[in-house]
Amino acid sequence: MKLLTDWAHTDAPWLTSPGPDQGIACASRLRLARNCAGKRFRRTLDTAEREALTTDILARLGDCLPWSEGLRASMDDLNQSQRLFLVERHLASSELAGGGAQSGIAIRADALASVMIGEEDHVRLQVLSPGLDLFTCLDAAVELDQCLGKALHWAYHPHYGYLTSCPTNLGTGMRASVMLHLPALALSKELPRMLRGLGKLQLTARGFHGEGSEATGHFYQISNQRTLGADELGFIQHLEETIRDIIAYEQEARSALIGQQRALLEDKVYRAWGILRHARRLGSNETIEQCSWLRLGIACGWLEASLWPAADRLLITSQRAHLQLRDPRALDPCTRDVLRADHVRSTLASH
Repeated sequence: MKLLTDWAHTDAPWLTSPGPDQGIACASRLRLARNCAGKRFRRTLDTAEREALTTDILARLGDCLPWSEGLRASMDDLNQSQRLFLVERHLASSELAGGGAQSGIAIRADALASVMIGEEDHVRLQVLSPGLDLFTCLDAAVELDQCLGKALHWAYHPHYGYLTSCPTNLGTGMRASVMLHLPALALSKELPRMLRGLGKLQLTARGFHGEGSEATGHFYQISNQRTLGADELGFIQHLEETIRDIIAYEQEARSALIGQQRALLEDKVYRAWGILRHARRLGSNETIEQCSWLRLGIACGWLEASLWPAADRLLITSQRAHLQLRDPRALDPCTRDVLRADHVRSTLASH
């Protein structure tokens, strides 16, 4: 699809646009799980029922501007690279991309919101925003929820809240998360203790690409575990308070490391700068890891602040499917690593 190819040449606005506390809090995301009243959960629907439900939801989204100007597609119409692109952009889950049959996706024209159809529940609404900005995400998600809910009528119980396929999502159906960059806590060996403490707060940590992924480059997504027992605002306030504490811990760890191991940090930063500026082959994870040190160097004032958008841009645009959608050839791993290094050098050339 041409729109996805066009997007592969652009930034991910939820990451590269300015946002609150963006030096450590890279981006915020909020998802709402919803099911249609009067219909069985997806796993019990037959093929024809799944197809009909997906078609109906995609059509109704077309009536909600600016969704009519974005992307609306059946996953069956997307090839492997296009599906992976959506995962890399954090617009679709790996579960949706890996399944696909009788499912679909809609992406708003500004690429800051998406609707996943037929993943685990009938619908997963998702909104993204740069920096620590959960309340903006909530406002946008509620607006979309109300617009689509008027047409589809969500399954809701007066005592249990929104009914979901998995009991862990029952209630608000909400998962809010913030992607944090925590290299100093990792270097100071404080990170494992902090991550263990999240469970006591009913929060959890995942890697760069969410559930089941590794924390490449010291990027962690911190999210709520509970969806029942409070309203959306209460869960978000609790999460944001914890995130602000973690940001403070990371800032303290950075200050301590600069005071005690400045040479070590500077070496990692400038070594990363040299690799990214001159390497002729780069793997995907290696690029994320080196961009992580670049981000730290910018935050510490050792590299110019104008580098920030480029460093964040490369976290997304250097990934596998982005490279493939920008090149009409079928790329083998070696060629892809060469193209990735070319792309990185080109992006950083003006700095």
